[in-house]
Amino acid sequence: MRSDLRRNPQRSMGRYWLTMSDASAFTIVKSAFGIAEALRRDLADQAQMVALLDVPALAVLLLTAAETGWGKAKAPALMGQIGDARRLSAAARCRAWGLLRVAMEGLPTTLWPAEKLLTRRELLDELQRHAQTARSELPTLLSKAERQELQWRESIMARVAAEKQMARGGRP
Repeated sequence: MRSDLRRNPQRSMGRYWLTMSDASAFTIVKSAFGIAEALRRDLADQAQMVALLDVPALAVLLLTAAETGWGKAKAPALMGQIGDARRLSAAARCRAWGLLRVAMEGLPTTLWPAEKLLTRRELLDELQRHAQTARSELPTLLSKAERQELQWRESIMARVAAEKQMARGGRP
């Protein structure tokens, strides 16, 4: 076929176009498999979540979500098909939702139908919202300055209490 394309390119333009289309589709599917493999690995490593799907099934799920234009309403269903995030700690759930968002964002935008690009943005926003909801369940950690201020306030309160005790005639 290659020699025929070189000798008579005008006559074989249809075949040439199909070859390019097949190469493009192969590249997209190959990248989807890479994204699915990275997602599965990162979910296990970073979120301690075992994906229920193997790499090919996860790639098909990601491709289906993109090609059919899943929107924000499908975000929990997407995570539910990958694994059960409800049993995870808040930190692991936050990482899992964030990793899923990164994976969906990493898919080529050409997979999404042109009229469904807005739903892609909505899905990404919904995945981010779920990550932020899980993050809000985490206890807040004090910064170094806040810890120092808290210690300072406690020492002042202890000193004031000791002075009041001394003023009443008692021992500190």
